[in-house]
This record gives sequence, structure tokens and C-alpha cells, in this order.
Amino acid sequence: MSYGTFWVIVAAVALVAEIVSLGLTTIWFTGGAIVAAIIGYMGGPLWAQVAAFIVVSTILLLVMRPIAKKYLAIGQEKTNTDSLIGRIEKVLVEVDNNAGTGKIKLGDVDWRAVSEDGSVIPEGTLVKIERIEGTKLYVRREIDGVDNINA
Repeated sequence: MSYGTFWVIVAAVALVAEIVSLGLTTIWFTGGAIVAAIIGYMGGPLWAQVAAFIVVSTILLLVMRPIAKKYLAIGQEKTNTDSLIGRIEKVLVEVDNNAGTGKIKLGDVDWRAVSEDGSVIPEGTLVKIERIEGTKLYVRREIDGVDNINA
């Protein structure tokens, strides 16, 4: 078996490991192994193949992985609650952070509502869900978007 073939096998193993894990880690070793295989098939010395594998894999890992993670959102699993952010809803019970009151009903579930800016929001007011922490919806008054009412 030639060194070029060895590097093709390394590339295939790294690729399969990436497909199984989806961690954006071993894919970069696939790139390094392909470069090493090319050098091997061209008759390059073993030290050059190993050096190319290490250098190319490291550069791909350090440079491309952060870019790929940013655009592919690997490892960031959306939850059902993420779909609530941005929704326009009607306040069921007056939102008053100081009094500890505030409620919004989403489907069959009552959620505790907290004013994002600390203002009191009367019952019946339209609010936009800004973020969720635990079982609390952080909301702000909605001025526009009346046609997007989900309540």
C-alpha cells in the first residue's frame, strides 16, 4: 500500500467520523489527509506528507471552523420556545414587575410576563415577546404590528 492510499483511507475515516458526530472537528483532518495523499501520489517524502497533513488540518481547523460554526449553526438546537420570540400577544393579567404580576396565555399555557423596560403594562395591551428566561416571558409594548395578533 502506498502512502497516498494510506492518506485516502485517513481522509475517509475522518469524513465518516464527521458524518457521525457533526461536530465540525474531523472534517478538517479530511482536508489535510487529501493534501497529504496528493503529495504521496506525486512521490513526495513521508515527512512532507505528515507536515502537510498537520499544517493543512490545523489551518482549516483554526480558520474555517469558527466561520462554519457561525453560518451553519452547528450545535445550536432550536427549541419550541424559540418560536415564541417575536410573537405579538395580548396581556391577560396586568404586567407589573414591582407587584410581581403579569400573565400571557399562549395556547393552553399561562406564562408569567415581565416588562422588559420595567413599565406597567395594562391588561389587554398588545406586547411583543422579546426573550424567555425559564418560565418568564420578557415583553415590551407593541405599537405597530396590530395585524400580527396571535391572541
